[in-house]
Amino acid sequence: MGRLDGKRCIITGGGSGMGRAAALLFANEGGIVSVFDVQSDAAESTVSQIKQAGGKAAAYVCDVTNEQSVQKSVDQAVNAMGGIDVCWSNAGTGDGGTVVTTPLEHWEKIIRINMTGMFLMSKYVVPHLVEAGGGSLILTSSAGVLGSTPGVVSNMAAKGGVLGLTRQIAADFAAKNVRVNAICPGPIMTYALTSAMEDRATAAGLPKDAYMDLMAKNHPRGRVGKPEEVANVALFLASDESSWVNAQFINVTGVN
Repeated sequence: MGRLDGKRCIITGGGSGMGRAAALLFANEGGIVSVFDVQSDAAESTVSQIKQAGGKAAAYVCDVTNEQSVQKSVDQAVNAMGGIDVCWSNAGTGDGGTVVTTPLEHWEKIIRINMTGMFLMSKYVVPHLVEAGGGSLILTSSAGVLGSTPGVVSNMAAKGGVLGLTRQIAADFAAKNVRVNAICPGPIMTYALTSAMEDRATAAGLPKDAYMDLMAKNHPRGRVGKPEEVANVALFLASDESSWVNAQFINVTGVN
């Protein structure tokens, strides 16, 4: 018996990184998984892996910055699954820069993907969770917001907004049995991490690979995290084991 037997799940950014790791894990635990990604090939690849392992999944092309795309994808997934019990709004990206060096267009892009995308997914998923009698909504923020992370101003602004969004949705819908929690990863080996490190590596006068190696060596555990390690936390929040966990920010950093 799986920890998510029969639970109907949506995971955004499910074509790679933490989202793909969670989609595979959720399906292995008995969940029915709708994989959302802006890249159709990536979403289909995840679904193919799930089906090869005997799981249930379907792929949907979804641009989380586009309201019509989000509404259409959520409606299609809910109709196909017969409802929804879990959503991990995880899609995001990275960009480096300070408040002085970040171009406005970069700022607006990151805010729209990393924060507005969370708002739009929540807007169209929460009514279905209410209709189902409750469920779990998980948002992705960042451990950097709870400390200080130089050189990623747009990311930290967006991820800080996600924490406020988490607490607000939890307050508004707790009486409807909708739980909302935020996962706050530290450095995790994903494309979003490596892309955000380019400007910081340049500023340090190092190649990106050398900077990533240095970052790993400077971590008390001597490495960065793995997508699967974050997916395990998402699984707990998606399952009934976390039924009394709401409005929380959960660090997944390996250290603090």
